[in-house]
Parts: sequence; structure tokens; C-alpha cells
Amino acid sequence: MAPPSKRLETAQKFVANFTTLSPETYEAIIAENFVHQFAPASLNPPGPFDKKGILEHVGQLRAIMSSFPLTVKEYIESESSNQVTVWATSRAKFRDELKDDGISEEEWAYAGEYVFMLWMDETGEKVVKSVEFLDSQRTVKLLELMQRAAANKEKKNASE
Repeated sequence: MAPPSKRLETAQKFVANFTTLSPETYEAIIAENFVHQFAPASLNPPGPFDKKGILEHVGQLRAIMSSFPLTVKEYIESESSNQVTVWATSRAKFRDELKDDGISEEEWAYAGEYVFMLWMDETGEKVVKSVEFLDSQRTVKLLELMQRAAANKEKKNASE
């Protein structure tokens, strides 16, 4: 079996970074002219983001989540478009200190399904564009949880 292409390795690094939510690791694999867009537009998602914007977004996620690991169902690689499509599921892991008793632990355990379309630079080592299709039914719940965790973080910081 042939070793994975550079573009597939980069896509795998992109996916693996959701486990740590490290802006530094993310920065190393995205191009200077990087653009990220959430879809579908019917969800009225934030963005699009440039490199600086997506790094700030990842930092905000890291402030309220310890991890957002993805489990890949399938990688689909296109040599002709220098692109990798990733079909994956996720489980958000909110920081314990930001959870409250107003909702159950089960509700905090958000799970969703995603499709990422990743276009690479000519080397295959940097992502120049990503489109992230969100789980339309579940994303509203995720946004509510993120807002709740962020509000709990503000309360915690104010009391310290």
C-alpha cells in the first residue's frame, strides 16, 4: 500500500487538531491566505473567517471546551482538485468548571455530524480553504451550549 499523500496527511492533521483545539498546531497547517466558511447558510453561521479570524475562533472554543474530537467516517481525496473531503462525527467536551446544574451531563455531551471540504496549496502541506458543513439539526443546541459555557466563564472570572 502506498503511503498517504501530503494532502491526506494534512487533512488528518487538521482533523486531529480538534482533539487539542491548539491554535498553534492549526496555524502551522493553514496558509496565510486561508479562508474558512461554515455551511449551510440557512443556519446563519459566523464567518467567513480569514487565518487570523479562524485562529481566534479556535482560541474561543478552547476557552470553553477541553476537546472537540472528530471520528472520521471517511476521507475522500481528489488529486485533480488538490482537495480532501472528510465525513466525521464529533463529541464536544465542555470544560467541567464551566458546566452548571441547570442542564444534565447528558445534555452537555453534544454529538454532531460534519462534512469538511479542504483545499490544499500546491505542496499539499497547507490548507488554503475549508468549508465546514454543520449538523443542521444539532448545531442550534451546540450554539446554546457554547453561549451557556461562555456566560458561566464570565461569571466565574467576575467572582475571582
